[in-house]
Amino acid sequence: MLGGGDVTAGPNRVVAGRYRLLAPLGAGAMGTVWRAFDQLLDAEVALKEIEFAGGVPDEERADRVERALREARHATKLRAHPNVVTILDVVLESGLPWIVMELVPSRSLFDVVRQDGPLPPVEVARIGLAMVDALAAAAEFGIIHRDVKPSNVLMANDGRIVLTDFGIATGDGDPTLTVTGVIGTPLYMAPERLNSLPATLESDLFSLGGTLYFAVEGQAPFARDSFSAMLAAIVLAPVAYPRQAGPIADALIGLLEKDPTTRMRVAVARRIFIDSIRAVDGAFLDPEATASAPRRTRAQPAGATQPQDVPVGVPATTAPPVLAAARPAPQAEPAGGRPAPPTALTATEEDGAIALSWEPSPTPGVVYRVFRLVADPAAPNGWRARGLGTTGVTGLVDAGVPKGVPFRHEVVAVLRDPSGHTMTVGPDSPAASAPVGTAPRTMSPRIHGLRADLLGDAIALSWRPMPGQNEVVIERVFDPSSSFQGAMRRFRGTGGQYLDHDVQPGATYRYRVWVAPAVHGTLALDLAEGAEVAATAIPRPRAVTDLESQRTPGGTVLRWTSVPGAVVRVYATPVATGSGLSGTGPFGPAGHEVRVGSLEGRARLVGESRRGRLLDPEGGADVVYSPVSVAGDRAIIGAAVMPG
Repeated sequence: MLGGGDVTAGPNRVVAGRYRLLAPLGAGAMGTVWRAFDQLLDAEVALKEIEFAGGVPDEERADRVERALREARHATKLRAHPNVVTILDVVLESGLPWIVMELVPSRSLFDVVRQDGPLPPVEVARIGLAMVDALAAAAEFGIIHRDVKPSNVLMANDGRIVLTDFGIATGDGDPTLTVTGVIGTPLYMAPERLNSLPATLESDLFSLGGTLYFAVEGQAPFARDSFSAMLAAIVLAPVAYPRQAGPIADALIGLLEKDPTTRMRVAVARRIFIDSIRAVDGAFLDPEATASAPRRTRAQPAGATQPQDVPVGVPATTAPPVLAAARPAPQAEPAGGRPAPPTALTATEEDGAIALSWEPSPTPGVVYRVFRLVADPAAPNGWRARGLGTTGVTGLVDAGVPKGVPFRHEVVAVLRDPSGHTMTVGPDSPAASAPVGTAPRTMSPRIHGLRADLLGDAIALSWRPMPGQNEVVIERVFDPSSSFQGAMRRFRGTGGQYLDHDVQPGATYRYRVWVAPAVHGTLALDLAEGAEVAATAIPRPRAVTDLESQRTPGGTVLRWTSVPGAVVRVYATPVATGSGLSGTGPFGPAGHEVRVGSLEGRARLVGESRRGRLLDPEGGADVVYSPVSVAGDRAIIGAAVMPG
């Protein structure tokens, strides 16, 4: 038991000896978000309290605690992205975590639409641009949100648009990668998620499409009168063309594409949103072209950024990293009118990103322009440069560094003009200093999105494909919890998937996957660098194909003989009307495989039997019965019938 979890919070209570609760801001399934005052820093913050109603089992309590900590870990990885709520701290009170977040005075998109009505297309385009940037940034760290919906999009009073509630997000290394079942809000869930396929960036984009559709039309795209009709519409029904979306209609239709392989990608959606905004606001600047703002460290305040692709180069120096505000140094006049360069540029890897820091230029009043150079034989001097932006402090985090190819960074000091604006510079410009650079380095890519599923009687491994890094090394051992024993085996896989046919029924395996070394035969693999996933080899059950139903005075009798001795569940749903689905079940066609967890809440469970017989005392004429064969966590849909 997690002690102390039922302590009631209220105004004026002080949490962790520091945060005084002022007033509740909102509540959800996981608890209450409070407006609070940080008595140490004299600043207002938001605190997320994890609440437990009476009778919550220990497993559920532990899951909620882990979910809260996961939310903090995921949001922290995004390093204060301007479109993600910033996590400041996690504190323990009475044995439970409280998440300390930046206070964002705001209303949710859901409340805005419900209270003020649908939004104009240009405003929805701004929301869409902010959200695709946030989701793409999260995906760079292997984080999938899994619950994008209007109530998780906050419209801040200062004009920011932020994504919140990463509590059910999955990320590489999460224990949830091996947990089955569908988690999220079904009304905005992608069709592949309802069929128990892995959550991906593409499934988040589908949810975003539904969220934006709601924003501009005032209703969700697949809202129906009943739960089963809503699920059927998400999987089968084409989306109604939005009547009020104007220039962003194509983006909504593309994001709501049923097939994730043909669903609109981030770059295409961004271009539509940007073009729609610029048609109204010609001075609008693409936020991706502003360098340091999207990913800044705590010591780096947001500021104007001016990207520019200019090749520069000079050897690097090494020194301990210092992230501090640029401070005046002893006055020094630059030789020839040019500013003096910064010094002691260092680059440190931090969780897949590169944190740059440098000592300031002795020239007063300068700002710093930062470049990333990637090895490219076709580029001048063999390096392709991209400007990361302009900053007034001595540090910047580059979270977009490529993996598997050489890259380096360079920084130049740039003068401001008399009005205080950064001067335009180019190669050999007198307004810019000579560049200072880091030594070339190559970061090994990591496996993202590793998943183990059962396909037939084999175990199917899948991971996010990596262009230019196609081959992986797979190591398989028996999990310590398995009753089977045997030697470790290694395989090589390509293309983001591997099918392991050589498995023993009932055995639990643990797979570790690494990007293959550049030189074959070099297999000194670091366990900390590999992704892991576990799976149990459960034989695929057979589908019930001969379910019969007979109405009697005592209810409907259900019988079958095609899978003797197997565990079979029978579910009942009302006959779908007006949707062309009469006579079908809620889980898909016969022979379709889903996870057992995905069946919950989608239909009424009549019962479970190995004897081939059940009685439904609630049966009626307008009911569809769906038999589901179950083995472990595998469920095979049988042929649905209506009462005879």
